[in-house]
Amino acid sequence: MLTTLIVLFGLGIFFFFIFNSGINANTRASFADMITGEAHRPFVTRVFLPWLTRGITALFPASVHEAAKTLATSSDFMGSLLGEYNTPPDFALEALISLGLQLLCVQGFAFAFRGLFRKVYKTPALISELVTLMALIGLTPMLFLGYLYDLPTLFLSTLGLYCIAAQRKRSYFLVLALAVLNKETAIVLAAPAILLFWDLQRPTFKKVLFGILAQLGIFLAVRVPLSLLYRDNPGRNFEPHLADHIEMFQDFPIIGVISILIAVGMILLVFHKWRQKPAVAVLGATPGLLMLVLFVLGGIAFEIRVFYEVYAAGLLCIMATLMARKMPLETSLPTMQEWLDSMSAFFGRQVKQTGNL
Repeated sequence: MLTTLIVLFGLGIFFFFIFNSGINANTRASFADMITGEAHRPFVTRVFLPWLTRGITALFPASVHEAAKTLATSSDFMGSLLGEYNTPPDFALEALISLGLQLLCVQGFAFAFRGLFRKVYKTPALISELVTLMALIGLTPMLFLGYLYDLPTLFLSTLGLYCIAAQRKRSYFLVLALAVLNKETAIVLAAPAILLFWDLQRPTFKKVLFGILAQLGIFLAVRVPLSLLYRDNPGRNFEPHLADHIEMFQDFPIIGVISILIAVGMILLVFHKWRQKPAVAVLGATPGLLMLVLFVLGGIAFEIRVFYEVYAAGLLCIMATLMARKMPLETSLPTMQEWLDSMSAFFGRQVKQTGNL
């Protein structure tokens, strides 16, 4: 029953996103330009969904393209849906395929998060189902502004964290490659991924170094060719928006103060008694502090969609805080304190070995 509710809630979140986010409305990152590779930088380099859409579209004959175009103009519902998706009629088939992929990403996030919660915490199935529903509802404030790559970012980041919690190295490397193909900021997964290469009983420098270099190699192998491929597109890789935040505070001081209080409250909920929380959750959420700084410097005011990469990890930490008194969440994974103790022993051995040289 609750699984059915998760699917229905996911469907609701999908339609809420499409009809409220203004997705593809930015003329510098329009749907047609993203699909054809003519959008501005940095948007155009986020190619996972556009390339996947183009690849699937290429499998269909011209008659299907025409049928999709006809459907878009003859059906009020489809016309409205594609209108909200800001799609020209000539790209009707691409839009339908893209919408299907967006829906799969929402559902994929929900079930990846449920699996992640079950891996991290030892709870009855009912609790994991209810928390997953909360995770879907909690997305709502983030859905009022959106781009083509947002829902894939949410899904792939959560799936990557699941692979880390489940100690699936090969699967993680594949997910990481897809995630950085989708958006460069997915490299923040490297923080919790150190646990994949960390033997808690006796960590070794070689394994840790291999993990760091492997992830760096994947990131460079994906992002450098994309940067070169689209180097002549208009735009730039970073846009300063600090002045926009200052102007927002001047024009709407009350909203600005409320935003700061909410941010501080969220940080406190995430990091309260952080040493007792699962290391995979805390390390997964910690890059959010860096992303907060980048948000202030380069993000648009109220654009909290930029935190999709750390949403799942942050929610794991928040749930541990909220349930600490009534129903403390137990974990079978290493806590931050256990990891820190292991790290101290690791560095102690390194210093000792260096002294013996």
